Amino acid sequence: MEIGLHVPQVGRHANVDNVTTFARCADDAGFDGLWVFDHVVLQKEQQSKYPYSADGNMGFPPTMDFLEPLTLLTYLAGVTTRARLGTSVLVLPMRQPVLHAKVMATIDFLSRGRFVLGAGVGWWEQEFEVLSVPWERRGKRMDECLQLVRALWTQEWVNFEGEFYEAKDWTCNPKPVQAGGIPIWLGGESRGQLQRIGKYADGWLATSKSLPNLLEDFDIAREAAQQAGRDPSQLSIAIEGAGMLDADHQEQTAAHLGRLKEMGVRHAILGVHPRLMGEAAPLIESFAAKHLVALQR
Repeated sequence: MEIGLHVPQVGRHANVDNVTTFARCADDAGFDGLWVFDHVVLQKEQQSKYPYSADGNMGFPPTMDFLEPLTLLTYLAGVTTRARLGTSVLVLPMRQPVLHAKVMATIDFLSRGRFVLGAGVGWWEQEFEVLSVPWERRGKRMDECLQLVRALWTQEWVNFEGEFYEAKDWTCNPKPVQAGGIPIWLGGESRGQLQRIGKYADGWLATSKSLPNLLEDFDIAREAAQQAGRDPSQLSIAIEGAGMLDADHQEQTAAHLGRLKEMGVRHAILGVHPRLMGEAAPLIESFAAKHLVALQR
């Protein structure tokens, strides 16, 4: 199993020196991924409920610095050498797919083939509105986005005609370094999203919320892949929010990761406790020395 970490992206710890130190330390220690999440702007009064917290709030003030995820990954491509660089998740139907196919291919090119697109349909209606993007039918637009970015990454000349997007006789270069294009892992637990994984993606980026029915729900994606003429065995499972690195609970975190490994999880993404984000290097190095190799075998 691979183990990744969320990098400092929000608040006072999201500064150049700390981000650089954190990323290089994790990369050198042997962690397999560096992950970011996606918002463009934050609202004074949050009007949509965040689906992954008990009270529906994201847990930090909207005036905090929030680094744009793809820009941050571009920077990380230059200061690291081996870890995957991924979004968990990028709200793809909120972003113009032709432009962002180019941006993501460039990140993959500059990182020598380390980018992973973790993508979701989004939960914050008002953020779509402020970006002048329709909230309605975003699932259908997501389908077209996935097909179009994949085509731009893998085909020399793209001829795509959908309900929302069109690209006739256009090419996008450089292509991603990774054979077959950039891996796409989709987040979300709905039946529609699981079926979308089977049709268009390479894996499911589940959350701890998904764990009670993880393997049963994953069968929905596998069945959809079979029906789409794709190989279900090529789909993988990753887990967002797989644990929290804290000096006092390393053994418990490692044990939980071991259980995820036994379930067949390919990549687990950990957070670092917020109070340690500014001085995370000793914790990262300690966990790697004690637990990482055994989990990665």
